[in-house]
Amino acid sequence: MTGKSISTTTPDGVIEAISASHILHPHLHFTSLNEVLAADISAQEKRAILASWASDLYAVESVPELRQPPGVPSPVHYADILAALKALDGGGGMAGPVGKGLRRSCPWMTSHIRAR
Repeated sequence: MTGKSISTTTPDGVIEAISASHILHPHLHFTSLNEVLAADISAQEKRAILASWASDLYAVESVPELRQPPGVPSPVHYADILAALKALDGGGGMAGPVGKGLRRSCPWMTSHIRAR
């Protein structure tokens, strides 16, 4: 033992950097559509995050109906992102988690997926 005490406090700069990251890049802090919809942020912020995920920038190469936003472990269907946006506008009627059964209710989507 050297007699030195270990500080368990976090430097203010670290807290500020983490907060700045959440403000500047909020889409990087969610791993699913349900997390975005359940987050304690405004509807406008949720809409902005979901709209960024829907962007062609995150389209999966050779599978354009999928999006792979940074930080999200598995690709998200474009139709599911649109359904989440619709739910924010009050027109979704989504009782369960986003994506469950959605593609079954969109025949054009299931036939397109089967064709691959």
